[in-house]
Amino acid sequence: ARRHGRKLFWVSFLTPCSPSRGDEASATCNGCLVQFAEMSFAPSVYQVQGKWQHSSGGEIEVQPDATGKSVIIVHPTVGKQSMDVMRFLTADGLDYFGFKGKLEGGKITWNNGVVWTKVG
Repeated sequence: ARRHGRKLFWVSFLTPCSPSRGDEASATCNGCLVQFAEMSFAPSVYQVQGKWQHSSGGEIEVQPDATGKSVIIVHPTVGKQSMDVMRFLTADGLDYFGFKGKLEGGKITWNNGVVWTKVG
């Protein structure tokens, strides 16, 4: 398997051949066609832990709890909340009580137009 950004690329070979590049959609080698599949994977809690600046003002803090099974989020308007890591970090991105977010670099962009920018 090969990680490339937020995607996991994998391939199964039926014949002993290997492509020249692992990030292509397909490759031909020794007359066989090799096709790659692409799968999404959830961001890590360590990618989102820390302090974030809310686009409307205020600071958000995201931390895993001591067990690593929950994430503690301190939000300027909602307050301190705990949620299961598996519910917060999904294969599609983030889910914060129904709001869907995408992590790209040091920003989380939510489906309500809010952006959290990493500050620490």
